[in-house]
Amino acid sequence: MPKVEPALASLASKNPKETFRVIVRVKGDLDARQEQLAEMGFAIARRLRLISGFGATAKGASLQESAQQDWIVSIEPDGEMRTMGCS
Repeated sequence: MPKVEPALASLASKNPKETFRVIVRVKGDLDARQEQLAEMGFAIARRLRLISGFGATAKGASLQESAQQDWIVSIEPDGEMRTMGCS
């Protein structure tokens, strides 16, 4: 299974200089992983402890590079969530 969601991977490879909003799930210590992601060009917007990850922005090139790290579980688009109304 690819680490980067396929549609996102395709967009990132075609647009390496474009900035993408993503959710990055990681293995290991969140403090250490946050530092490592920052070194790879990710701007961390929020920490998502429940899923052991981060909401972040990064250039397409950084997304492709980071997928090589064994401690990264997955990278997927960070989209807006909406609840369904009850009647």
